[in-house]
Amino acid sequence: MGPRVVPLIQRKQFRENWGNLIVSLTSLRRRSAIALLPLFALTTTAYAAVDNAALAREPAATQATPAPAPAPTPASTQPTVTGETPWGFPIYDIGIDQAVRYGVLDNGMKYAILHNETPKNSVALRMRFGFGSIAESDAEQGLAHFIEHMAFNGSKNVPEGEMIKLLERKGLAFGADTNASTGFDATMYKLDLPQNNLDLLDTGLMLFRETASNLTIAPEAVDRERGVVLSEMRTRDSFGLRQARKNLQFELPGTPFGDRLPIGTEEVLKNATAAQIRSLYERYYRPENAVLVVAGDIDPAVVEPQIRKYFADWKPTGAAGAPLDRGSVDAARETEAEIFVDPAVPYGVSIDRISDYTRKPTTVATLRQSLLESLGAGIVSRRIQKITQSADSPIIGGGAGISSILQGADTASISLTAKEGQWEDALRLAEQELRRATEYGFTQAELTEQLANLERNFQQAAEQEATRRSAALAEGIANTVAEEDLFVTPKALLAAFEQVKPTLTVDAVETAFDAKFASDNPLIFVSSKQPIEGGTDRVLSVYRAAQQTPVTAPEEQAAAEFGYTDFGIPGKIVSDTTIEDMGIRTIRFANNVMLNLKPTDYEDGKLRFTVNVGRGVLALPKDEPGLPIFMSAMYSQGGLGKHSYDELQTIMAGRDVTVGLSPTVDSFNVSGSTKMADFERQMELSTAFLTDPGYRPEMDSRWQALVPPFEARLKSTPQQVAAANLERILAGGDQRFGIPAQDVLLQRDGAELKAALAGIFPTAPIEIAVVGEFDADAVIADVAETFGALPERKARFAPTTAFDGISFPADRSEVTLYHAGTPDQGLAVVAWPTTDDSDAKREAVVQMLSQVMQLELTDEIREKLGASYSPNAFSTMSDVFRDYGYLGVQVVVDPNNRQEVYDAVDAIAQRLRDEPIDADTLQRARAPLMEQIDKSLRENGYWLSVASNAQSEADRLDRYRTRKERYGAVTAADIQAAAREYLSADAEKRVTVIHESLKPE
Repeated sequence: MGPRVVPLIQRKQFRENWGNLIVSLTSLRRRSAIALLPLFALTTTAYAAVDNAALAREPAATQATPAPAPAPTPASTQPTVTGETPWGFPIYDIGIDQAVRYGVLDNGMKYAILHNETPKNSVALRMRFGFGSIAESDAEQGLAHFIEHMAFNGSKNVPEGEMIKLLERKGLAFGADTNASTGFDATMYKLDLPQNNLDLLDTGLMLFRETASNLTIAPEAVDRERGVVLSEMRTRDSFGLRQARKNLQFELPGTPFGDRLPIGTEEVLKNATAAQIRSLYERYYRPENAVLVVAGDIDPAVVEPQIRKYFADWKPTGAAGAPLDRGSVDAARETEAEIFVDPAVPYGVSIDRISDYTRKPTTVATLRQSLLESLGAGIVSRRIQKITQSADSPIIGGGAGISSILQGADTASISLTAKEGQWEDALRLAEQELRRATEYGFTQAELTEQLANLERNFQQAAEQEATRRSAALAEGIANTVAEEDLFVTPKALLAAFEQVKPTLTVDAVETAFDAKFASDNPLIFVSSKQPIEGGTDRVLSVYRAAQQTPVTAPEEQAAAEFGYTDFGIPGKIVSDTTIEDMGIRTIRFANNVMLNLKPTDYEDGKLRFTVNVGRGVLALPKDEPGLPIFMSAMYSQGGLGKHSYDELQTIMAGRDVTVGLSPTVDSFNVSGSTKMADFERQMELSTAFLTDPGYRPEMDSRWQALVPPFEARLKSTPQQVAAANLERILAGGDQRFGIPAQDVLLQRDGAELKAALAGIFPTAPIEIAVVGEFDADAVIADVAETFGALPERKARFAPTTAFDGISFPADRSEVTLYHAGTPDQGLAVVAWPTTDDSDAKREAVVQMLSQVMQLELTDEIREKLGASYSPNAFSTMSDVFRDYGYLGVQVVVDPNNRQEVYDAVDAIAQRLRDEPIDADTLQRARAPLMEQIDKSLRENGYWLSVASNAQSEADRLDRYRTRKERYGAVTAADIQAAAREYLSADAEKRVTVIHESLKPE
């Protein structure tokens, strides 16, 4: 079923990162270097795009009791079984997490319980069935996913339509806390309980038991849900999904994955009967096929009897379904090529080696082998990253990776995203870089850089072990069942890593890399916006010609010393006070730099920080639209005066730092997480990006290469078109909002940005916040020596409430936009003007009104009409622009049904104006918000948002203090009054997105 779609316009009053979309396209990382996931979580290729399926193995390194490091074990040593888990899985030389209580009921159902206190007072429940789309017959394609939908549509003890309402009354938000997903070989149900009381736990276990064996699957309910499932199919249909399907069909033809995507086929979904769905349900929803995990702030001795109470008497119905058939691959297959064509797809190539799947037990030797392979792939990926920085590079991104695909195959791949039309050059480059690696190997400097990043990951995971989050732990434990993995601690993995680290030599990495990549029969996959003349023969010809081009050995390059460690005389503190009730210490240096500190114990060994400078987009020229997006995507690429971006990657290897600055509407910002050992370097790096940005030419060359594929993607779905245009439309056409057209974006460059920032950065106010686990004295000293040592800044930010010039459009006529994706996709948006958030009570009332609208949309448009998978309501009330805000809904629809949806939205608005909501609706709207407020108080992310403006916006702190009181005081009459004030039929603005084929001649 998946999570609810996030609103296009986030609620937090325009503090969005303007560059998110373009950065996601280019896969630019703002971390210091490529981060290699420990153990088995290796880089995947295009497979990651497939629907809800998690195709790569679950990363055991993110799961995890400390174990002493055993003596070094040669890679050739056969693993010795030292015992087995209560689930019957063999244990080798890495011990399991002893804190997990495992069990198996007499009926075969596995369960596990883990006491974990992050977040405090909450509990995560996960129920996994070893069953997904590859179990379906041709006539059942998509029904595994359909069953997941029916789990929310009535059971023996919970009438249709009541499950979600029951949970909402108890404070769980649909999508955020109540969720499910179906993949190729597993279906997972998820409940995140906001409280750890026995009543709520009992409710969660009861609902899981209803899902396990008591679903009604009534014919009329199936018919009502059919439209929702078909809507989800439309919502998920994209060039990325189609590309991934074709890739799977080409590379793994002997397996079911390419022909059994979890979303299914339209024909089956339109015609499936309740009897067909029930047959599949009874064959695979069985105790021996299920795993239940409870992780959270609970006593396992109390939870275990509750599990037995609900599940001990569960008996399967009928015969069990056949074991999952994963097929087989032809590892000796000759070199072949395939081409995927779509107007929105970026040009790209991949060269893949496919081999038979090999199970990797959780052993020290297997860890070593996985690390060797990962290190080699990481070095090649780093080389590719360097190539992308050159002005004449034919590629804009890419990398190498080694992975296992759902026990169906092992793969070794290099994938590159090409500049527009340059797939041939990209293919040559991919072949030659692989051959360079296999012929000449790697340098010690390259390995040292990758090892530093790898060791950092292991160390951080071990340091933060005690505050791992319950939801991730629950899913990690549940997913170990797929391949009989072991659930081990980060400290145990760190010990194993330290044991094998001396053996991770250049020679060993080269041997492991060659074993995976030195193959004479790769498979070549090309993505293109248009058909390739000569087809696959042309692709193979380019590849074979590339093989004849000689390659040279890589050059050994020494890392430079970081050139920004002295910014002058450390700043002096002139003010040091504490906001007692919030525990936030506020400091001001003599140069007016502000520092806010909030110590917490929510994340061991980790601190979060943010640096806000000036007024962001508001300070940039209005007549240069797209400049904020250019800055967000390219500023870090310009490097520093003394170091290129590439040099910084090497210098910062092994450090947890964030590079660059990005504009939000009301500040230039850098934020991230790190640890005390790296905080000084983080401050030095951020100060350098403020005072000596590089503005190197590669900023412009990469930008020119990135914009065309970015623009093509923005036209590929209704949601993307809305993301590019809706904010601008609702801001009365202001060009600072939304994403400009390609020709406008291509006008932006580093010279413009440099000129704009030259008048801002030297004197702009600076406010820094640090939240988490840190040494306050050391943090103060680090800031004093960096930002505190700069020349005097302005004492205060311009008040955010002082900005005018933005207003909801006066013209209320409908706007129609067009996309270039699938013809049956559409989007209907309705928005009403509200106002700014200067009145805190009014903001709470309007937000509650949007919550009520969400409930009504779900009930009316999703459940009754079956017209949309994910109707959404949202409220934005600006804290920047005076009198500006809006409340709206967005609904992904079949274009033929959009008028029906608009009519339903208008009817909901009229009903909210005319009638007060009942007490149950008010409770279901309010309870999740109240629980979110309580939960946020235990989250560093929340406290960082409070602390980030604790001095510059001290007058807004009362909003945080009174949140729960304000939302708790909202009445049905308040909501009706707000509906009458804002949800006027005359005031609404409609924006429709439909396929370009429907555009009038």
